[in-house]
Amino acid sequence: MLNTMVKPRKILIGPVEIAGYYRNLAEGFHQIGAPCDFITYRSHPFGYGGETEQPVLLRMARWFGDFRRNRPRSWRTRLFADLPWAVLVSIWAVWAILRYDVFIFGFGETLLPRNLDLPILHKLGKTVIANLGHGSEARPPYVDGAQQSAEGEAVSGAALISLTRRNKRRVTIHEKYCKIVIGAPYSTTQFSSRRLINFFSLGIPIRLHASAIISARPANVKRSKTPVRILHAPSHPAAKGTQQIVGAIERLRSRGHAIDLVLIIGQPFREVVEALQNCDFVVDQLFSDTPMAGFATEAAWFGKPAVVGGYGLDRLKSYVPDGMWPPSKICRPDDIEKAIEELIVDVDQRHRLGQEAQKFVREKWNPRAVAERFLRLIDGDIPEAWWLDPQAVTYVQGCGQSETRSRQMIQSLVETYGVPALELEHRPNLRDAFLTFAGIPNSLGE
Repeated sequence: MLNTMVKPRKILIGPVEIAGYYRNLAEGFHQIGAPCDFITYRSHPFGYGGETEQPVLLRMARWFGDFRRNRPRSWRTRLFADLPWAVLVSIWAVWAILRYDVFIFGFGETLLPRNLDLPILHKLGKTVIANLGHGSEARPPYVDGAQQSAEGEAVSGAALISLTRRNKRRVTIHEKYCKIVIGAPYSTTQFSSRRLINFFSLGIPIRLHASAIISARPANVKRSKTPVRILHAPSHPAAKGTQQIVGAIERLRSRGHAIDLVLIIGQPFREVVEALQNCDFVVDQLFSDTPMAGFATEAAWFGKPAVVGGYGLDRLKSYVPDGMWPPSKICRPDDIEKAIEELIVDVDQRHRLGQEAQKFVREKWNPRAVAERFLRLIDGDIPEAWWLDPQAVTYVQGCGQSETRSRQMIQSLVETYGVPALELEHRPNLRDAFLTFAGIPNSLGE
């Protein structure tokens, strides 16, 4: 009698970690019984962990990758770190291509540099799902504050055009060779030409592990004492608007509000988690293009509401599937002080929003639920509502910087290199919207 059992598909997740997303996704696959390995090529500076036991080649490669991370680019670095890293990774990648059936990649990184493995995986009929929904990997760099220094210094024009071409090329190659590409409506659709899976249809897998929770305070305890404790933990102070956020809180203090501001920059994840458990609410960022990014999601796990500033977040709701809008205190950047004050004085609103956020992430964004949605992508069982047409999205303000800075960056780029430097010739309507936003005559785009 023939054995009709279907051989389990081997799933590989990697080779990069973004705010614990892929650790938790791998855990979700394990919970539903799907064979899955999670690997990374470099250690994460915040120490999320959770990787599958690394083979010797990858352990050696990670050593070289970690060695070169904070060193200036030079021929010595390339010779003694970059070259060995590339050789070791390439050898392991060949083995992985032959071993695994499904590949889930994140942040535009794949097994080989410059995504050279994507045509090979496509030719071999492998299932490749690329998550380009995080942000800077696909967002136009001229409206991306994460491209500036931590102190707010902008990149040079030459660097900016190089980054823009790189992101456009990255999106193009992923669209050409991947079975599924995931994108976020405001964050990563500008360079896209084909339909995407809406990032909000899947969610952010979130579960904070016992190893990270070191405070004895239960996660759902309501702090109602004074002063009100506000936490801000920016990964990139300039892009998160830290200076403006601190200024807003100082003005509130001067008006008589008792505030204990906890500011954490560049510390291990465990320290952030402890502070989350002992705050009243968090202020995530000033110029966001999503209502609940990684830090706000972590806060929601503990029932702590987040204040999130951004342009057009109220309009973003129309691109999010029913029931998948994350609860946060959203506002325009100019209204950040008012939004913070509302959560300071309105204890009931603070508690209610925190409970709603916690319920949302624990029910809809838990690792198992998100992994089950990814499994539907793998199986081709995709609801029509999950698809996103990038042509239907027009968003120009970007993320991580003010509208004024974005206009200046666009003006500088176009004045120096011309309208084609925006890399939006495939979308004339969006190109013209950027020109109008920056105050540049549309006739230049003809």
